[in-house]
Amino acid sequence: MLKMCHLRQTQFILIIISCLLLHVTRTTTTTTTKDASTAALKNGKRTALVDVATAGASPTVAAANMIPGKYHAYTQHAQQPKKLHVLAKAAHQAPTQQQQHYQQQQQQQRQQRVDAVKPVAIPSSKLNPIRNWFGIFNRNNAQATTAAATAHDTAATTCNCRCGERNDESRIVGGQTAGISEYPWMARLSYFNRFYCGGTLINDRYVLTAAHCVKGFMWFMIKVTFGEHDRCNDKERPETRFVLRAFSQKFSFSNFDNDIALLRLNDRVPITSFIRPICLPRALERNDLFIGTKGIATGWGTLKEDGKPSCLLQEVEVPVLDNEHCVAQTNYTQKMITKNMMCAGYPGVGERDSCQGDSGGPLVRMRPDDKRFEQIGIVSWGNGCARPNYPGVYTRVTKYLDWIMENSRDGCFCDEDD
Repeated sequence: MLKMCHLRQTQFILIIISCLLLHVTRTTTTTTTKDASTAALKNGKRTALVDVATAGASPTVAAANMIPGKYHAYTQHAQQPKKLHVLAKAAHQAPTQQQQHYQQQQQQQRQQRVDAVKPVAIPSSKLNPIRNWFGIFNRNNAQATTAAATAHDTAATTCNCRCGERNDESRIVGGQTAGISEYPWMARLSYFNRFYCGGTLINDRYVLTAAHCVKGFMWFMIKVTFGEHDRCNDKERPETRFVLRAFSQKFSFSNFDNDIALLRLNDRVPITSFIRPICLPRALERNDLFIGTKGIATGWGTLKEDGKPSCLLQEVEVPVLDNEHCVAQTNYTQKMITKNMMCAGYPGVGERDSCQGDSGGPLVRMRPDDKRFEQIGIVSWGNGCARPNYPGVYTRVTKYLDWIMENSRDGCFCDEDD
């Protein structure tokens, strides 16, 4: 009996000794692992046992950081800053050369982001068309769409076409509907698909119109339509272009002086029998006042004052008046009629006139020698429509011939001698 108890005590002691030896072995292994991890951190290397960069991260990202090439962008921009910070703090030493290079890159990227959001000084000429895009004109913005004459340095070219040829020369005008394609140079201006002004094709790339049809508008939203007679008929398939750039003189809303503008189209217009440029006055006519000349104004404007725009292109014949006669026998004053303007109409009766919506459209006359039409005026302003003693006022085109040619020379003009 005593022998059996002694045997059991011996077994119990052996079990206790075995447990103690196992505990000592595990403690030694843990200490060795920690020393290895610390050494790896000091050398700036990642180990398979401990990765402080992924400590606290999701298992997916932690596993991805162990595989080269996976989640590279995320590791570089989201994990590396944290890793460098922990490494430097854990090792209690200055960042390595590689870490310093990375920190410099991060600083440069932060500076670039700061520079990218710095305010930039925008010229008022760029802001004005956007601020006034509803057509609320600012009379102090005379230069918003003004361009220097050196904008185009390409020599003017000529095309194999004839300008100023009307398709029906036998019509008698006088406030009636024009014939289909009778005035092939006529252009219709729309703003957000709404008709508001007219214009004239002078070559395959440029349209002549009034400055008040451009000033205060986002000109790149202006659509120009050619070869159209009935603007309300969707069955017609006219040519359409958008305005690439607008040029104007020193236009003044106080008296509408220098009311002239050029529109450069986004693409050239094909010259056909339905679309043809108007002729400009010749050099020998530069000083011609055209007094007594029967001019023809065309447009889709209203048929009466405060009426609705016409669907069909209209035409009206009006005589050109002398400026002195216009001031003396009408209700206009001398300050209102400048040398850059001309009056046309019937002062005493006021039976025929251009009206709202005709602005920017042409006043043309037929040359007596070659029977071609040339543009002598641009519909500008007036007091009402066809009122007695208030004839229509037009921009005098001959005052701007050099400016027109200088700023439209990259367009192809029809040959005058053809």
